[in-house]
Amino acid sequence: APAAVAAPPGRVVQAAAPAPAAVDWSAGVPEFRSPDGGFTFRPRFRVTADLSSTFGSDFDNRNLTNTELRGLRIGGQGKIAGGFSYWLEADLADNAVSVANAFVAYSRKLDGRDLEVSVGQRLNDRGVEGGTAEDLSPFLERSLMVSTLGPDRGTYGVGLQSKLTGSVWHASLSLTGDAISDGTTNDTVALMGRTHWSPFKTEAGFLHLGGWGFVEDLTPSTATGARNLVVSSRGNDNLRLSTGSYANLKGGAGFGLELGGVHRSGWAMIEGGQRVVQTASRDFDQNAYSVSAGFFLTGETPPLSARTGTWTRPRVLSPLGADGFGAVEVVGRYDAADFSDSLTGGEGDTWLLGVNWYPTANTRVSAHWSAWSVENRTGAFIGDDSGNTATFRVQTGF
Repeated sequence: APAAVAAPPGRVVQAAAPAPAAVDWSAGVPEFRSPDGGFTFRPRFRVTADLSSTFGSDFDNRNLTNTELRGLRIGGQGKIAGGFSYWLEADLADNAVSVANAFVAYSRKLDGRDLEVSVGQRLNDRGVEGGTAEDLSPFLERSLMVSTLGPDRGTYGVGLQSKLTGSVWHASLSLTGDAISDGTTNDTVALMGRTHWSPFKTEAGFLHLGGWGFVEDLTPSTATGARNLVVSSRGNDNLRLSTGSYANLKGGAGFGLELGGVHRSGWAMIEGGQRVVQTASRDFDQNAYSVSAGFFLTGETPPLSARTGTWTRPRVLSPLGADGFGAVEVVGRYDAADFSDSLTGGEGDTWLLGVNWYPTANTRVSAHWSAWSVENRTGAFIGDDSGNTATFRVQTGF
């Protein structure tokens, strides 16, 4: 065997820092890294399957029971040397393929705070529920409030977004056009900003205060402003709330306010606001709000981030296994939307009660029940109607 080489007298020999592991499984999926750690790649996927049943409607065609692959999302994300990162996802749902997040970002420290500037298509930063990825929200569908108050282009837009994040606050500003389109029409353009602050943060919880707003320039030749909003379950396309259509659109604006917080294993949130649709003849108001709350029966801390003002994955204290059962959360929500400022605009609300079981941080089994009431003034189901929808979901995501 070769002889050991002794260090010269007086010289301290320091061991070389270990190189980053080539593959890291700590997040549940492999993250591949270059030897210097400057380049990474991690696959992302989500599978969501629903069983939904609607009953009690005065319209027989609304009383549907069906199964749905609510979403199959695949993609990847990673870092590039020099402070850059990337994110790309495709969503397979409703027998169609669409692009979700698809952007490149640059990040750096600015006076001890995190600054990020991204270019591409990205989920709107618009309120707690509206700015949270669907698989991380405590509810199976976004509220009527979220669906009502967004810009005409929807929840995604291609453009520029900047975000500055502190320990208990953040502020963002974006300038975007439509989501990825076919290139045959002019884009609508939206300028949007949001900020939130989480004061009084202690080990027991914090208060959440926030607000957001946007202005948009619409394309009158192609846009009608009509929306058919999901009520209780996306699996039932006959159960929708219609805004009616708005001819000769010029632009729009909207705002929302956020008030809530976390205390030990419980949380509560109120969000609401108004959207104004501007047409050549007059402006129309659309109003919506939601009140929601939840409680972890198994003692977990609600995963509402004090830094970003959005939901994250829960930290399950006792994952399912030999000695654990997982986390159990009870949630409730009331939401309402009013488009009656227009002659063809409807009104609706829902009461929701649900149970979420998290065997692990990456899996969820949910049973939610909602009592809904809608009044449409246009479409195939005109008039007052009410009923119930029960939805059972199994989901996993990384």
